[in-house]
Amino acid sequence: MKKQRMIFGLSLLYWGLWLAILILWMGRFVTSFLSIYLVSALRLDEGVVGTVVAMYGFGAIIGCLFGGTLSDRFGRQSMIIIGEIGAAAALLVVSVLADPVALGAALFVYGAFASLPSPAIAAYIADVVPPKRQQRAYVLQSWAINFGYAIGPIVANQLIKISYSLMFYVEAAVMIAVTILLIVFFREVRHLTTSAPAARPEGAMSRNWRRVLTDTPFLGFSLLMFGYFLVYFQSTSGLPIAMTDLGLGLGDYSVLLTINGGMLCLLQIPAMKLFARMGNSRVLVMGLAVTAIGYAVQAVAHSWGGFAIAVVLWTLGELGTFPIATTTVAAMAPATARGTYQGVYNVVWSVSIALAPLIGGWVIGGFGGRMLWIACTVVLVGVTVGLRVTKGSRDAAMAAAMGAEDDSQ
Repeated sequence: MKKQRMIFGLSLLYWGLWLAILILWMGRFVTSFLSIYLVSALRLDEGVVGTVVAMYGFGAIIGCLFGGTLSDRFGRQSMIIIGEIGAAAALLVVSVLADPVALGAALFVYGAFASLPSPAIAAYIADVVPPKRQQRAYVLQSWAINFGYAIGPIVANQLIKISYSLMFYVEAAVMIAVTILLIVFFREVRHLTTSAPAARPEGAMSRNWRRVLTDTPFLGFSLLMFGYFLVYFQSTSGLPIAMTDLGLGLGDYSVLLTINGGMLCLLQIPAMKLFARMGNSRVLVMGLAVTAIGYAVQAVAHSWGGFAIAVVLWTLGELGTFPIATTTVAAMAPATARGTYQGVYNVVWSVSIALAPLIGGWVIGGFGGRMLWIACTVVLVGVTVGLRVTKGSRDAAMAAAMGAEDDSQ
């Protein structure tokens, strides 16, 4: 193995993939504008649009479910490249369809392929980054996603002014271009290191599934994070509805999203040193506690200023949840099953995306926005307490995984 040049404490093996993630998320904007496209350009009924868009979410569940375990079996690089090429092809098909049934089927395929790389990328980072630096690596990955996600809609808005179709073509072109770069990058990786898992023998997939489904600390952690995700996604589903009911406009809501994205981009990297000193479990507990306070403020907010204070608080909490949770999953997973663990964890994320709008809409429709935020606060308090109570078993699982990895070297 050649000696690796380090940048910001991380190797070129990491930074090559980080750059790809940044570019991909800058070009990932179709899903954000999909509902608008279906209503404005294709003139589909709003009720039908909801069903059609939901098919993307169901496809994402399948992609996450199998993307991780297949990456354990066939390698991270294969799943990342196949996922990006398949997603680009499916996206081009979506751009020429108008029938709702055909669109739903194509979006299901697009969601499945687009989600294949997610657990493989998370597992790859754990493969090439030493455990002591993984927290930094996942925080920087989260920053790249947030920055790209903030830039993408700006680009898409300009493309839409020319043609909705151009939005699909540009995203597909970005995927294909980045895939070509990744093929070159992964070829170079093979000259630099052999640390990334190769293909596993037959039967390894079933062993990995048995292991992850009997790992009580990991399943408990995933269940707790599922509660957090259900609350988190109310920021894009329940929040705009609740604000509209109070007489606030779409512009008011858009500014809140800008505040959220801007704070994450500005503070995520400076927060890394603080997180490193605190440790994963402590960061998670404190992040959830601050998020709970934010939603408690949201429950009593009646003006834009009140919602702005709430958003600032739960954004501060968000700094210490997503990347640290991914780091925790990576630390709990044995080296031979990292993809499977990340895949199951990503399934929890995908299911919450599908369920959060349904739950939020039902609560607001029956009891009002304030009751939704009270319920969210209660859930977050429960998750915070749960993470604190289960800290010991989680730490033991991480120590056992690290010890097993040391023994295998």
